[in-house]
Amino acid sequence: MVKVSTLISLLLMLLSCSPKERWEKQDLHSDHTIFAVNKLAPHADFFAYESGALAEQDEPGSSQRYISLSGDWKFHWTASPRNRIKNFYEVDLDDSNWDLIAVPANWEVEGYGHPIYLDERYPFTTKWPDAPKDYNPVGSYRHTFSIPEEWSDQQVILHFAGAKSAMYLHINGQFAGYSQGSKTPAEFDITSFLNPGENLLSIQMYRWSDASYLESQDMLRMSGIEREVYLYTKPQVSIADFQVYAGLDEQYRDGLFGLQTAIENRSDETRIRKLQIQISREGSILIANENSIEIPAGGIAGNSFEFKLADVLAWTAETPELYNLNISLLDPDNPLNNQFIQKQIGFRNVEIKNSQLLINGKVITIKGVDRHETDPHTGHVVSKASMEKDIALMKQNNINAVRSSHYPNHPYWYDLCDKYGLYVIDEANIESHPLALDEATQLGNEMLWLPAHLDRVERMYYRDRNHPSIILWSLGNEAGEGEVFRNLYQWLKSVDSTRAVQYEPAGREDYTDIFCPMYPRPESLEAYGESKPNKPAIMIEYAHAMGNSVGNLQDYWDIIDRYPSLQGGFIWDWVDQSLEYKDAYGEPYLAYGHDYHPDLPTDGNFLNNGLVDPYRNPHPHLYEVKKVYQSAHFQWDMKSSTLEITNKNVFAPLHGINMEWTLLEDGREIKQGHVEDLQIKPGETQQFRIGLGTFKSDKEYILRTQLITSKAAGLLEVGHELAFEQFIVQEYKSPAASDNTGAPFSVATSDDHTSIQNDHTTLILDKKSGEIVSWSYMGELISDHPIRPNFWRAPTDNDLGNGMHEWAAIWKSATEEAHATMILPPAISNLGVVFELEYQLPDKIASLYLTYTLSPEGELGVDYYFTPNIDSLPNIPRLGMYLTLSDRYTKTAWYGRGPHETYRDRKLSGKIGIYNGAIIDQFHRYSRPQETGNKTDIRWIKVTSDALELTVHPTDNRLLSGSVWPFNTAELDYVEGKDGGQSASGLVPVSTRHGAEIQTGEIVQWNIDHMQMGVGGDTSWGRPVHKEYTIPPGEYKYSFVIIPESL
Repeated sequence: MVKVSTLISLLLMLLSCSPKERWEKQDLHSDHTIFAVNKLAPHADFFAYESGALAEQDEPGSSQRYISLSGDWKFHWTASPRNRIKNFYEVDLDDSNWDLIAVPANWEVEGYGHPIYLDERYPFTTKWPDAPKDYNPVGSYRHTFSIPEEWSDQQVILHFAGAKSAMYLHINGQFAGYSQGSKTPAEFDITSFLNPGENLLSIQMYRWSDASYLESQDMLRMSGIEREVYLYTKPQVSIADFQVYAGLDEQYRDGLFGLQTAIENRSDETRIRKLQIQISREGSILIANENSIEIPAGGIAGNSFEFKLADVLAWTAETPELYNLNISLLDPDNPLNNQFIQKQIGFRNVEIKNSQLLINGKVITIKGVDRHETDPHTGHVVSKASMEKDIALMKQNNINAVRSSHYPNHPYWYDLCDKYGLYVIDEANIESHPLALDEATQLGNEMLWLPAHLDRVERMYYRDRNHPSIILWSLGNEAGEGEVFRNLYQWLKSVDSTRAVQYEPAGREDYTDIFCPMYPRPESLEAYGESKPNKPAIMIEYAHAMGNSVGNLQDYWDIIDRYPSLQGGFIWDWVDQSLEYKDAYGEPYLAYGHDYHPDLPTDGNFLNNGLVDPYRNPHPHLYEVKKVYQSAHFQWDMKSSTLEITNKNVFAPLHGINMEWTLLEDGREIKQGHVEDLQIKPGETQQFRIGLGTFKSDKEYILRTQLITSKAAGLLEVGHELAFEQFIVQEYKSPAASDNTGAPFSVATSDDHTSIQNDHTTLILDKKSGEIVSWSYMGELISDHPIRPNFWRAPTDNDLGNGMHEWAAIWKSATEEAHATMILPPAISNLGVVFELEYQLPDKIASLYLTYTLSPEGELGVDYYFTPNIDSLPNIPRLGMYLTLSDRYTKTAWYGRGPHETYRDRKLSGKIGIYNGAIIDQFHRYSRPQETGNKTDIRWIKVTSDALELTVHPTDNRLLSGSVWPFNTAELDYVEGKDGGQSASGLVPVSTRHGAEIQTGEIVQWNIDHMQMGVGGDTSWGRPVHKEYTIPPGEYKYSFVIIPESL
C-alpha cells in the first residue's frame, strides 16, 4: 500500500510557482520547463457532498457546493498570436462585440479555424522545441459568475477537466495561473482573487505550445476547452485526497482493504474531526469504523484504515462485483462543515507470474480495442450518453478490455468500466511520434524534458488510481525510448505495486512489464511464443480496422491460443474519427483529409480505423470481432450426435443462458431444440445429445447452435446472442440440370448479330465477339449488356496501403479491355444452344474461355476456364463475371453466409442461411468508397424485378462468391485527391471521395464470382493479404447457371 506520508508529501508539493513579473516578461507556452503555475496538486477524482443522501445520488449539480460554468462564454479568436487581444483579462475591457462559444467545445467544430488530420507529422512547421509564432491560433474567453454568500468563508476551487493546449488564467483582472496537459484536470485555488457578487474569469489559450510536442496523437488536431468547467467549495478542514487499496489474500478469497486519507486544515487553529468509513453491498453494511483526527493549523494529517473482509466477491471484467465505500468527515461542532464521499470499489489482484498476466491468480486473455474520445458533431467533447453507448456495444460484442488511447479519458468512462466490466489500460497523455521516428530527435534521453513527462504520468495516476478496472498503466504512445521513460516506469512502480506498467517502445527492456508490440506479423507473434519469454505478450495495437478490413483475425487467435505467454491484444481501433459536414445541398457526409483544411498536408482518411462509424453504427467487421472474441467453444461429433460446449471464461459461469440449436435443410429450418439455463463452470465442458434424424441424400444439412441470454445481465438484454457455431453435417451438392422440355431454337444471323430464339428466350450475340448484347425471357428484357469478365475490385484502404492500385493495375486493364472472339458459333444440340468465346487480355497476359449453354427452358449455363500465358503475373484481386441489369431489379435473396458482407478471410461471423433484402441495402458506406457488399459460400443467389426473377447457382459443386450493387464498380473505385494521392506521412494514398457521394439507382451490377481475395488487415500501410487468401495466377475453372422465371 502507498504510505500516508507519500500522500501528504504530494499535497505539500509545489508543482511550479512563478511570480507575476515572470509571466509578464516571457511566454510560458514556449518554455518546456514551465507547464504549470499555481496549479493545485493532483488528487483522486471525487466530490465531497454536504450530506450522505447527496453522496449516494452522486450528482454534483444537486450540491450547494458546486457551480457549473459550462455554457456560453464570450469568445475572441485570432489566427496569429501577434493579433491576440493582449489585455483580454482587464475587467473594464469592452467585449460586447465578442462572439459566444459553447463551453465545452472545440474551436474548430464551432467554426474557428480548421481541424487538421495528420498521423506522423506535427500540424505546424516550427522546429522543436519552439512553439509556433506565426500561424498559432489564440482563443480568448471571458465569463462572469457569482459566488453565493455562504461560500464567503470557504475555499473556492476552479476546475477545468480538460483544456488544450496552453491556458493562461486571470480572475478579476489578476493573473491566477497557467496550465498545460490537456487530458487531466487543471485546478486553481481562486479564493484570494474573488470579490463579493459578480466575478470575471478570463482565459487566453494557445492552440499550440511546447506541450504540443508531447501531444501528437493520431487523431484530429483540435483545441479548446474539451471537458466541463466548474467551481466547487470546501470547508476549511476538508478531505484533500484518499487512496484505496482493495486486494485479495494469497488464496484470492478474502478481501484486503486499506484506505489512506489526507485531511487538510487551512485555518489558523488545530482542529479535530471524526473520520468515518463504511463498506456496504446491496444495503448490507460490512464494515463501519471511525477515527478521531487532530489536524494541525495550516497543515495536513494522514489517517489509515485496514480491514479484512471474508469471502469477498472479487472484481473482474467478467464479474464486475463492486462494493460501496462511504467516507465521512464530521465536524462535531458544525454539521455545515461535514463532507460525505461515496465511491465504488472492487477487490482484485494484478500479478505477473511465469511470464503471464494474472487477475486474481488466474491467467486472462485480453480481447480488447483501442478507443479515442470522438463525436461526429462535437469532436473531442464526448457526452455521457456516447460513453454509455460505447461500453454497451463493447460488452454486446464480447470485448473485455479497452485502452485509453492515447491519453487519460473522461473520468466517467472509468466509472462505466468499473461498473460493467472492462479491463483498462490507462495511458499517459504522451506522444511525440514525429520526433520519435528518428533516434537523434527523440525525447527519451532529453532529461530536461523529464519533469514535463512526469507531470503527465503523475496527474493520470493520482486521478485514476482508485479504479479497479485499471489493471495496467501505460507510459504513453510512440514517444521513443530512453532514460526519461525508465524514470517514469520507476516512479510508477514506486507508488503503485498493485498494477503492471507497460510501454511499447521499450520492447523487451526493463522498463515495461509487458511485451506489447504493435502490428506484429503472425509469424513474429508465434516466434515470441516459442522463445520461452520472460514477459507476457499483449499486442497494444493489431488488426488495423481501416475501411473494409479485419481479415484473418481468427488466424491471430489460433496462434494466441497455442502459447501461454500470448495473451491477446487491442484492435486499432474502436471508432472512426470523422466529423459530420454538410455538402452544398445540406446533405451530411463524413469528412476527412482536405475537407478540413484544403491547404495543409493531410493523411486523408487514415483517421477512420474503427469497428464502428462515428455515429456508433457497426461496421461489418465488428461482427467478425464478436465471433472471434466469443467465450464459448463448440464441438460436434457426428458419430455420437454429441455437441460439446466449453466455457472459455476464466471467472464467470455460463448460466442464465439457453442453448438453442437449429437444423437447416438447404438453408431452411426444419428442426429446433433448446436446453434451458446452462450451468457450465469456467473452463469446463458439457455435452449434449442432439437427435438430428435422417437426411435426404440430395440436400445440405447444417446444425447451428447458439447461446442466448435468458436473463438480463448488465448491458445484455434477454435474447442476446453471446456465441454461435455452425456445422455442415451433410455438404451441398449442385442441383441437377433441368429437363430440356422447352421448344426448339432457331438461329439467325445478320451482318453484325446472331439471334438465338425460341418461345421462351431470345439471345442476341455480337457476331464477331460472341458477347451477349441482348437477352430476353418471355418477352421481358433481362439485360442489354454482355456478361463481362471481372478481375478487379475497387481497392480497399488496405489495398491502397500496399499499392494494389498500382501492382495489380494490369487486372483493372484486363477487366476494361478484355477482347472477346467467338471461337465456337452457336450450335444446336440436345442440351440447347452451345457457343464459346475466348477473351484475350491486354498484352496477351492470359486467356479466358467461356462456354455458354442456353437450354430450351431459357437457362443460361456458363463454364469458365482461365489460364495465364506469361509468368510473374501479380495476384488477381477477383476472378469472376458481372452482369449489368436495369434498375427495375430492386430485390435480392441468397443462400450463403450473411446477413452482413463476408470475405474469404472474414466470414466466420456469417451464418449460413437464406437471406433477402433490397438491392439498395447490399453495400456498406465506408467513409471512402471501396469494395463492399460481398457474399461468400453462395449456394444460390437471386435478383428480382417487377416481372422477372433471376437465380444463379453453381453447377460444379463449387460455392460462389459475389455481390449485387445498385451502381457499377466506378462508384467505388479509387480516385486520388485533387492535389495527388500522396499522404503527408507516406501512409494510405489520399482521396477526396466520400461514401455519402455514392450514386445509386440507375443500374444494377451483379457480380458472379468464383472467388475474391481477402481484405487483410494486419496493417493498412503495406502488409498484403495473407497468402492463403490471395488468388495467385494459375488455371481456374468454375461453372454456374442463370435461371430466369416470370413473376
